Amino acid sequence: MAKEIYTIPLNPTEFFDFQGNAISLCTTNADAWGISEGTMQVITANSTDFERKYGVANNKNTRSVANTASRDAAWDLLKIDLTDLYDHHILNNNDISAADKEAMHIHYLTGGGGITPAPTTTPVVTLASEEISVLHVNYSDSATPGTHAKPVNVAFCEFWYKVDGPAPTGPGDCPERCNASRSNERIVFEPGVRGKTVYGYAHWVNKNGKTGPWSGLITAIVP
Repeated sequence: MAKEIYTIPLNPTEFFDFQGNAISLCTTNADAWGISEGTMQVITANSTDFERKYGVANNKNTRSVANTASRDAAWDLLKIDLTDLYDHHILNNNDISAADKEAMHIHYLTGGGGITPAPTTTPVVTLASEEISVLHVNYSDSATPGTHAKPVNVAFCEFWYKVDGPAPTGPGDCPERCNASRSNERIVFEPGVRGKTVYGYAHWVNKNGKTGPWSGLITAIVP
């Protein structure tokens, strides 16, 4: 099965256009796509802040080291919001048309290029609580537990999870998804689930869309 993935631009000008387009589409289709009003309010406010600071930092009359740093801080915050939005509301959402997904820079991992075998190791995942209502997906590989590096040719760690009991009997009982392309990815929860248990399973997905074996059950409490 092909996996949906996306790439957030690293250039501030490209990111400016990327975030504006994504947020505009999500605002228009929030109800149809199951995106909460609270989620859109937060990301829209942070987008407005970034766009204002972007304009100041990119204006030759107001450009300065301090204004550029302020733009970059707003940029970093908005990237976190966009990652959460894509991972939890956009990817694998069957209510979003193929045309809208293409407009939001979503594409698929396929078998193109060289043939890469499916991963044979498993992610070793811990869910760290560093902020209220947020868990961080930290991973290492079962073959190299001393580092946070993914195996060669692996694109991301796919984490399937559910909130609150009963505990799942396998990944198929977990309706939520998170694609962690790097260790320490954030999962943001609604305030009402604080104190509840998160249950999940993880596996590696390589650059051809092939998946490795599932990990054992992973649990954590939403802080």
